[in-house]
Amino acid sequence: MKNKDEKSIDEIFAEYSKEFLKGAKLLNKLMKDFINEKLDKSELDGVIESEHECDRIKETYIKVLFQDKRALPFLVEDRYKIIALVDEALGKMEFISRFMKIYPFDLYEDISEDFEIMCDTCYILINHLTETLELMETDFDGAFEKTLEIERIRRDARDLRYSLLGTIYKKTEEPTRVLLTSKLVNNVYDIIAWIEDIADYLRGLIIKYPTR
Repeated sequence: MKNKDEKSIDEIFAEYSKEFLKGAKLLNKLMKDFINEKLDKSELDGVIESEHECDRIKETYIKVLFQDKRALPFLVEDRYKIIALVDEALGKMEFISRFMKIYPFDLYEDISEDFEIMCDTCYILINHLTETLELMETDFDGAFEKTLEIERIRRDARDLRYSLLGTIYKKTEEPTRVLLTSKLVNNVYDIIAWIEDIADYLRGLIIKYPTR
C-alpha cells in the first residue's frame, strides 16, 4: 500500500518535466548570451545540474512505476520508454553545455541571426513536447495535433540547419573553427530531431491505444 507521503507517478513526472524545462530555459538563455558574446561559461553548469537532477527524479519515477504497476492508459513498458526517450533529450542538452564550455571561438557574425532562430526553435519544441506529454494523459486528439506541429517545426529547422552549414562550409580560413562551429549547429539540431522522434513515438501510442 502506498504511503500517504509518497508521490504519485503523475506528480513525479510533473516534477521531472518542470526540471527539464528549467534546464532548457537556462540553456536557451546562455546560447543567446553566447551569440551576443556575453556568455559566462560557469553558468553552463546549471544545465548539467538540471540533467543530473532529472536523472534522480527519473530513478524515483521508474521505481514507483514498477512497484505500483499502474500505468493507464498505457502499459508500464510504454511509460518506461517515454521517460527513457525524454532522458536522452536531456543528455543531449548536457552534451551541448559541456561542448560550449570548451568551444574556443566567437560565433560567426553572418550566421548569428539564423543560429538564434535555431536555438529558439529547440526551446519551443521542448515546450511543445512537455505539453504533448501532459495531453497524452487526457486528450489524445490534442496530443496528436501537437505531434504534427512538432513535425512541421522540425521540417523548417532542417532547412535552416542546411542553410547554416552551407554558410559555414564556405569559410576558407581556420578549419578548426569551421569544424567546431558545424558541430555546434548539428548538436542543437540533434535535439530538435530527437524531439520529433519522441513525438513520432507518442503518435504511435495514440494509434495503438483507444482514443481518450
